[in-house]
Amino acid sequence: MYLNNDDTDSTWKRILPKSIWSQQGTVQLILLSLLAGIMLALMFVTGLLVVDLFVSKGIVVLKRDELKVAHEIYGPALNVVARIDAMNASEEWILQDRGLLHSLWLSKDRIWVKPIQLLYIQVPALRSNNTTLVILLITGGLLGLLRGIVMARCRLLASQIGMNSANQMRKQLHRQVMRIGPSDLMDRETALAYDLFREETSIVRDGIAAHAYRLAVHPISILIVIFLGLSISSRLFIQMAIPLLGCWILVNREQARFDRSKRLVELDAERRSKVLAESLTKTRLIRGYGMEEFDNALFTRLLNQLSTFSDTVMRREVYSRWMCWGLVLGCMILLALLMGVKVILPIEHPQCLQLAEVTLLGAVFAFVYRPMSRLWELKEIRHEVANAADKVHRFLDRIPEVGQAVGAKFLDPLSRSIMFENVTYSMPGLTGKRILDQLELKIPAGGMTVIASSNPLEARALLYMLPRFLEPQEGRVLIDGEDIAWVTLESLRAETLYVGGPEMYFTGTILENLTCGNDDYAASDAINAAKRVHAHNFIQKLPQGYQTILGEHGEQLTPGEAYRLGLARALLRNPALLLLEEPDQNLTEEDKSLIDDAYEQLQEGRTVIVIPSRMSTIRRSSRIVLLYQGKVATINTHANLLAGNELYRHWEYTRFNIFRKLNQPAT
Repeated sequence: MYLNNDDTDSTWKRILPKSIWSQQGTVQLILLSLLAGIMLALMFVTGLLVVDLFVSKGIVVLKRDELKVAHEIYGPALNVVARIDAMNASEEWILQDRGLLHSLWLSKDRIWVKPIQLLYIQVPALRSNNTTLVILLITGGLLGLLRGIVMARCRLLASQIGMNSANQMRKQLHRQVMRIGPSDLMDRETALAYDLFREETSIVRDGIAAHAYRLAVHPISILIVIFLGLSISSRLFIQMAIPLLGCWILVNREQARFDRSKRLVELDAERRSKVLAESLTKTRLIRGYGMEEFDNALFTRLLNQLSTFSDTVMRREVYSRWMCWGLVLGCMILLALLMGVKVILPIEHPQCLQLAEVTLLGAVFAFVYRPMSRLWELKEIRHEVANAADKVHRFLDRIPEVGQAVGAKFLDPLSRSIMFENVTYSMPGLTGKRILDQLELKIPAGGMTVIASSNPLEARALLYMLPRFLEPQEGRVLIDGEDIAWVTLESLRAETLYVGGPEMYFTGTILENLTCGNDDYAASDAINAAKRVHAHNFIQKLPQGYQTILGEHGEQLTPGEAYRLGLARALLRNPALLLLEEPDQNLTEEDKSLIDDAYEQLQEGRTVIVIPSRMSTIRRSSRIVLLYQGKVATINTHANLLAGNELYRHWEYTRFNIFRKLNQPAT
């Protein structure tokens, strides 16, 4: 989805409101940008002085009247011993090895010369060519170094602005996933949030950083160097700016036009190449029906068309490049003519410019090109950032299925029964396809209940409704006669714990995975819980025991170990209702034996509901609830169902027969 300009502006205002420009970091960025612009102007002036020193060699030729004016400005610093009044009006006085004097004299009417004149008077070293050159080079180097430091700081501040905006968006994503993630039966929303968290927020971060940096730095730099150029010769500056600006606009338009044309031609060429490659997948049809001659003719014709299209793209690219080059070359010739005329004018002419001044003007325009291009690119960056942010905002605007009711009350631990009354649920986006369809079910407290279904989403949806990860769209779920939609989530989830799925552990230590960062649980209690489900032994074998880091950059657990760790985490909290989804991966015989023994510990004094992946779990269960097409088909023990229920036998065969994987198509 690509946003129009109005949507882009509204999205941009949401991620980067005007108030951000008054924040401390942004104000500091603007002030540093101003300082960097001033340093840039000083570097240009320093360069002008160096070039003029090379050209003039510090020689100044003054007539009597000019010498009087120079003496009034510089006084003793001029170091002229002759009597000026005794000179003829046409007599010239040649001053040699005077450092900056030539530049200062010819530019005496420029606004930026006054401070340098004071320096010339106060610093004797500026009155000699050699020392002046050294000072100018050192000054230019220091200015360049300091400006580099300031610009680096500007980039860092802009990056922080982008990072702050992205982090705010990531916090909102995290909070939203915590709200809607538990109801995501197929983990699609979680996968989408993961992509948004990593991809789109990075685009927003980089785009906002580029936006803040370019808007703060480049306009200030452009304005300062333009002011510098106007101070040298406003007429020549405007004469040069008009053709340069026109050339820049025309070249950009031509490039944009060519890019659009190229994309259209490439799309058509891609379509033709797909048709061309079709015969490669139809060999049996072609050879079987003896249509080789027809296929060869068709292939040759399409191949020639594809070659023609490719040649057209190349010709248009060459034409576009030559057109742009012609515009640039013509503009450069015009600029050289404008500057050359000013340089070759007689020195007494009011429009005459020195070579150093013309060089500075050329440097100003050369410098302005890159910032102007960067600012021009902001439009595309704004669209890219707005598209990425819009994806995030649409995700953030989704309303979670589950929320706590006003006036919700505390729920006591399960002691009698669980009831599903006329429960209906369908996944968002799957209109008309019900996962649960007016389901009626009563599960007595105590023992182990297995949920069996040929559609795993049905069993998972039923399980997820008990801790209110999902909300029935019709009907209600009751625990001991209390509608769980009207109880506090905290009291419900404190006594109803789920173990299963891919999220068995998070990045952190073993102990943190058991206590979940809750200081109310002592390490000794966590260790006792691990011992009861046979997780203690494998934990002790890890490099740092309970302090071993798990996760992406830490230790990885096998499916059986991860499942037992999840059982220990749940057992530590002693819930009245335990919901289990056994791992579907192949478990070792040791894992199976240890998990079976752990179930003996878990069943004591609590209700266990499980989605099984092992036959031993089904055999040890108190009852089996068989779901079919969103309804309860039957409830009975494994032995009775196996003997008298064909639907259950079919489910058991497709789920647990040793040949089931051989029937799956190869991938």
